[in-house]
Amino acid sequence: MCTVAGKLFPATIGAQAIPVPVDSLRLARVRDDSLRRAARAQTLGVVRVTAVQGSGLTLARPVTVLEGRALDRRLAPSIAATLAGEPGVTARSNGPMATQPVIRGLSGDRVLVLEDGQRTGDIATTAPDHAVTIDPMTARRVEVIRGPAGLLYGSNSLGGVVNVVRDDVPAERAQRRLSGAVSGQGESVNSGGVAQATLRGGAGALAWRIGGSWRTAGDTRAPAGRLPFSDLRGYDVGAGASLVDVTTRSGVWRIGAAVRDVASSYGVPGSFGGVVLPGAHDGGVYVDLSRRAGRLDAAWRAPVASSGRAWWPRVTQANLSAQMVRFEQSELERGGFVGTRFGQLMANGDALVQYVRHAGVPVRGSAGSWLQWRDFRAEGSFTGTRPGVLRGGAVFAMEEWELDEWFGGRAVRLQWGARWDATRIVPLDSTETALVRDVRTRAFSAPTGSVGVSAAVGAGIVVGASVARAFRPPAIEELFSAGPHLATYAYEVGNPQLRAERGNGVDLFARLTRPKWKGEVALFTMTLNDFIYQRPLVDRETGQPVRDRRLRRYNVYQADQANARMHGAEGRVEWRVVSRLTFDATASWVRGVQQQPDAAPTATGSAAMSPLATSASGWGPLPAMPPLRTRWQVRHEGARWSATLAADAAARQGRVPPAPNTVGATTCALDQSQAVRGDNAPALLPAEFCATPGWVLVNASVARRWMTGTRLHDVTVSVDNLFNADWRDHLWRAKQVAPQPGRNLRVLYRWSW
Repeated sequence: MCTVAGKLFPATIGAQAIPVPVDSLRLARVRDDSLRRAARAQTLGVVRVTAVQGSGLTLARPVTVLEGRALDRRLAPSIAATLAGEPGVTARSNGPMATQPVIRGLSGDRVLVLEDGQRTGDIATTAPDHAVTIDPMTARRVEVIRGPAGLLYGSNSLGGVVNVVRDDVPAERAQRRLSGAVSGQGESVNSGGVAQATLRGGAGALAWRIGGSWRTAGDTRAPAGRLPFSDLRGYDVGAGASLVDVTTRSGVWRIGAAVRDVASSYGVPGSFGGVVLPGAHDGGVYVDLSRRAGRLDAAWRAPVASSGRAWWPRVTQANLSAQMVRFEQSELERGGFVGTRFGQLMANGDALVQYVRHAGVPVRGSAGSWLQWRDFRAEGSFTGTRPGVLRGGAVFAMEEWELDEWFGGRAVRLQWGARWDATRIVPLDSTETALVRDVRTRAFSAPTGSVGVSAAVGAGIVVGASVARAFRPPAIEELFSAGPHLATYAYEVGNPQLRAERGNGVDLFARLTRPKWKGEVALFTMTLNDFIYQRPLVDRETGQPVRDRRLRRYNVYQADQANARMHGAEGRVEWRVVSRLTFDATASWVRGVQQQPDAAPTATGSAAMSPLATSASGWGPLPAMPPLRTRWQVRHEGARWSATLAADAAARQGRVPPAPNTVGATTCALDQSQAVRGDNAPALLPAEFCATPGWVLVNASVARRWMTGTRLHDVTVSVDNLFNADWRDHLWRAKQVAPQPGRNLRVLYRWSW
């Protein structure tokens, strides 16, 4: 049984093998595991994102894995940008670095981002200007679970789970005393570059790993000019060691530890070509952050494998993991003036046992518990975020039943999971304001769970369905904020009366695996009760947006709730035209609606303040829904050469909430000759009320791989936006004034030994 360091991902599922002809005699000289994976002489690897084991063909949850050459072709400054375009995945951005993943239209605190199975401990989910503190250059593989089935890994995973695998705590003995890899990448669109190195080794039971990256980039260039305050710099380093496969009379043991240090400084653009976003600074905002983390892992494995023929569970493996994270972030205005400073201490731990049993059919399962403590602080001249302490815990269990014997040998799997979460949030500042009343301690708890079934119905054809119930308590910021947030151009007001979100989701899928064809299509629907969103306040007398009282610059947004519904489809098909030539097509579509405030009273009872017009049905578009997106590519995969020609496209997104009934001119776009500065900026509507035209981008890449002795060399040359198209992504918060990046030449070199 193969494991990763994060014990919420204890087991494996076999992935489909993609044979690639290689010079096996020469590659056999490469003994390091990572190099053998890179050489693709083996299969694509295993997915470590399921609660229990299961085969790739019968997996009842939609999963995407990005690694190897595919990961090299997609490497971007952020994890979200690297994954954008995969089935069901897009990115919400507030600059090249301030980018978060969006899965099935959900983002922020509804998508759980993990590194080696543990939470990152940053504050990326709390605001769109905050960054995920993982450099994709340090990733060995990236795994994605789409949909609420990911709730087994945390209550706040209604959209899904992203797990970045780096193996900071080695889980296997070293094959050589010393091996490693050195990588470098440069790109033209921002005169940027990144360098990365990894060393690993060991002797006997001792295995160790050390690695890191350093990244720098200037302002991003768009077809119409340079985007100011979009530069970045930072580093990401880590080290870990473990004693692996220490055999005793009681079993086989592993114990290890790892540390990681991350620091970054990046800009959040607020203007382009002299046009300033509503509430933004013409000088932009810079964010400086640092994250330091340490973790301990321990695992025990039974000395003799058990057949599990008894009904009562027999434990085969146990895992313990604990982590401590210290995070700091400062948001600086022009001249280095600190507007807001955030600080967070987070500790979490989990315990997990894996077992086998026999209930008429073979059953494999896991059961465990999880604890979290989070102390969140904020200070500064204009901060509106309030401090608070969160304590939470959960117990969970999951099983997979192999029902083949009951169905005449046909591969049928039943997978179920159940979880109970409890969270308590204590505000450290109970000051009341005109908009924030009854600030008090809140407690939330709820059961969640999922059931999935899959069955092989023909040669290489599997169909399945899953049902899940999810739960998300409000975040500290959603409950207690009361003030401006400089980097999001808004005055944010919390709502201490918020209830927990509760969602019910259904997935249907069909999967095809044949020698020349592979594909998967999934249909999903979800209902979300008490969906939390940011409601722009409108003066009930004038009809104009409410501004902050001090500066009269920021539009005021308050956390509110309404029921929501979402449904969509996603799919991928691969056709191997000839032995090394493959056609690959991907599509994702989601549609979301929410009940309008005057059709459904808000949590504060202030429906009269709503700016949204109510349709006849009482439902309107959910904000920030990605449009229909497709990717078409032709790919040549050889032992030494590979090449890809791809087209990424998005349809026009016109389903946006109606704009507030404001007095005076409002628009989603201004000619550069009409440049607006300072207090006149509100002539532009906020991004959530603006439609976005469709776009098509052509991308290409070519890669070469060769050996010198036991050393493997990889060079990948990629061109994004080959024709330098002017385009706007619907989830780009500065889309009213600034286009996305223009043509970008990227060169990646990796040397491994």
